[in-house]
Amino acid sequence: MSKRSKGNILLVDDDLAFRVGTLALLEDHGFSALVATNGEEAKRELADKDFDLVLSDLVMPGINGIELLKHIRDTYPGLTVIMVTGFASIGTAVEAMRLGARDYVTKPCDNDELLIKIERALDERQKDRELKELREELHGAVSVGDMISNSPAMKHVFEQIRQVADTDVTVLIQGESGTGKELVARALHFNSRRKMNPFVAVNCSAIPESLLESELFGYEKGAFTGAVRQRTGKFEEATTGTLFLDEIGDTPGSVQTKLLRVLQEKTIERIGGEGSIAVETRVVAATNRNLEVMMVQGDFREDLYYRLNIFPITLPPLRERLEDIPILAEHFLKRHAGLGNGNVRFIAPNVISAMVSYHWRGNIRELENLIKRAIIKTTGDTITSIELPTHEASTPVPTESDGPVDLTTPYKNYLSTIVRHAEESYLVRMLQLHKGNINQIAKLMDIDRKTIYRKMAEYNIDPASFRN
Repeated sequence: MSKRSKGNILLVDDDLAFRVGTLALLEDHGFSALVATNGEEAKRELADKDFDLVLSDLVMPGINGIELLKHIRDTYPGLTVIMVTGFASIGTAVEAMRLGARDYVTKPCDNDELLIKIERALDERQKDRELKELREELHGAVSVGDMISNSPAMKHVFEQIRQVADTDVTVLIQGESGTGKELVARALHFNSRRKMNPFVAVNCSAIPESLLESELFGYEKGAFTGAVRQRTGKFEEATTGTLFLDEIGDTPGSVQTKLLRVLQEKTIERIGGEGSIAVETRVVAATNRNLEVMMVQGDFREDLYYRLNIFPITLPPLRERLEDIPILAEHFLKRHAGLGNGNVRFIAPNVISAMVSYHWRGNIRELENLIKRAIIKTTGDTITSIELPTHEASTPVPTESDGPVDLTTPYKNYLSTIVRHAEESYLVRMLQLHKGNINQIAKLMDIDRKTIYRKMAEYNIDPASFRN
C-alpha cells in the first residue's frame, strides 16, 4: 500500500540543481511534488492539477515570481505560496509577502527550515479548510475565527476581537487553561490586514529559560558554543505578521526586560549581534496567571504588564457558558468523526444533560478530549455514554435514553431544550441544597453572583422560596 502524501506541491524554479535537490527532499519527506521550469509552465500545471502549495523562485526569465504570485492570488485565492530568493532579493521577497505569499526562504536553503515552513503553511491551510466547513455546518451559532458560541459572555469576546483585530495594538488574553486563548490570537490575526503574513506562536512555558531568549531574538554564528550558523528568532519570523506569546507569565526576568525594549523601540538584537534589527511585528500575549498579583510579588515587570495590557480580553471558563456545550459537542463530533470511521453522528440527550451538570476544570480542551474518547468507544451511530470523572460530576452519567425523542424536532433545537432543562434542574438542586444562599452557591459553582441572578430570572426562580 502506498504511503499517503502529506501534501501536493508545485516547485517552480529555473535552476536545475535546485529543482532536482528540492524535489528529492520533498519526496523523501512524504510530499508529492511536480516541477515547472518557469512561470508560464507553472500556470499550465496550476490550470490542470490541484495543489496544496506552490514553492516558487522569485527571479526567473519571462514570468517572474511576483507576476506568478499575482496570478495565483487572483485565480486561486486559497492556494498557499512560499517564495525562494537569494539574499540580494530579500526586499522583494518581503514585498511578495505583502502581496499574499505565506513565507519565503533564501538560497542556499536550509533543508530543515524549508521543511518546517512548508509543514507550517500546510497546517494553516488545513485549519482554514476545516474552519470553512465548520462555519457552513454550524451556521446557526455566532462565530469568529475557529470559535463558536451562543453565550452572551463569548459574544462580548467576539465583539472585542472585531474591535481590535485590524489595529496594531498589543492585546493581552487572559483565561484558564483550555479556554481557547490561542484561538483568540489566531482570530485577531486572520481578521486583520496582516492575515496573509506569518502567524508565529511561542509557548513561553514550554521552552527552557536558557533557550527562550535565543528562540525569540535569534543569534549570530559563533555567539556561543554550538552556534554554528546564524539563526533567525521568532520576532523576525513574524515581522509584518503576528507573534503570539502564550503563557507570558512564565517568562524569566531577563527576557521580560528584552520584551519591554522590543515593544518600546520596535527593534531586536540577536544574541552575539552588534546592531539593532527593526521588526514590524504585532504582539499578542496570553496567560492563565494573575499578572497583577505577580507584579506585587515582584515576579512580573510592572512596565511590561502595562505595555502588554493595552487591550485586555478575558475568556470565560466553560462552566460560565453551559449553553455552549451542545454546539461545542457537535462541533467536536463533526471534527473528529474520522476516529469512528464517520459512523458516529449523534449524541444522546442524556449525555448532553450530564455534560451540562459537570464542572469543567479543563474547559473546552477537556470537552474535546472526552468527545474524542467517546467517539472511539462508540459502536453505533450515537454516543450514549461519556466518561466524566465521577468525583466531579454533579449527576451520574446514564447510559440509557431519558425518554422518547420527538423525531420531528430539529436536532439542535432539541439539544437546546435539553440543556435548558438540565441547567434549570441543576440550579434548583443547588438552591435546595444550600437553602437559597446565593453567595455560597456562587462559590461552589465557581461563577459570579450576577450569572446566578440572571439564570434565576430567566427560569423565573425565586430564591426566597428555598430559604427555610
